This record gives sequence, C-alpha cells and structure tokens, in this order.
Amino acid sequence: MEKLNKIPGKNPFKVPDNYFEDANRKILSATSGAKHEARKISLYDRFRTSLLIAASVTGFILISYSALKLFTHKKESMDVSAALYGVNTESFINDIDISLIEEDVSTLVMNEEGPDVSKKDIIDYLIRENIEISDIYEQL
Repeated sequence: MEKLNKIPGKNPFKVPDNYFEDANRKILSATSGAKHEARKISLYDRFRTSLLIAASVTGFILISYSALKLFTHKKESMDVSAALYGVNTESFINDIDISLIEEDVSTLVMNEEGPDVSKKDIIDYLIRENIEISDIYEQL
C-alpha cells in the first residue's frame, strides 16, 4: 500500500494542442489523392504451393520405387501363376478322355487297399449321422 501512495495522481501523458481538430483533416488529405492499384497475381504464384506439394510427392514415390527395386532380390523360384502363364489350358481340356478317367476310378474302387469296413460299421455310422434306415437299405 505504501508504494501505491508514492505514485503521483497526475496523468503524465499529454495530447498535443488541437490534435483532435486537425486529425480528421490530416487523414483525409493523406488518403484522398492516393490511388490503390490492384496487384496482379501470376498463375505460378497462385499454384506455387500445389506444384511444390505435387513435386514432393512425385519425388518421394520415385525414390521409394527405386529403393524397392534396388534392395529387393529376384526370387529364385517361380510362382505358380508365373509358371502357368504360358500354358495353354484349352489343350489340356481337349486332351482329357472320359474313358481313361473312368478306368482309373474303377481300378481305385475295385482295389481293396482301403481299410476293412464291414456293412455293420457303415450302418452304425449312417445311423449316428441321422440318416433314415430306409435310405440305408436302398443303397445296400
């Protein structure tokens, strides 16, 4: 509180004489004769930031692609799709002989190399799978 009492109550700032009377006249005389010309902005200046961004992205993509090609090794084995690329599938389809397929299937069916399964085991399995007994007897 003592420090506040030491500050004088008088305003130290002064306004020059006739300032407010002459201020309007000075402002009008300074701005009335001035002509403002619009500055023309070139096409380059308008799109400069967009061009810089596009150039940066393009440069990044080119550098990334070059780095990937440089540092990735070529695969030694061919992919299945690459191996089949040159193969004409129509020649395989035309060469298939139905009778040969039927012979191969019949030899597999006739060959009893499979597990020994009795009719009773088959019927038990089909009953567990909720297949009707009449359908089972029709197949036997």
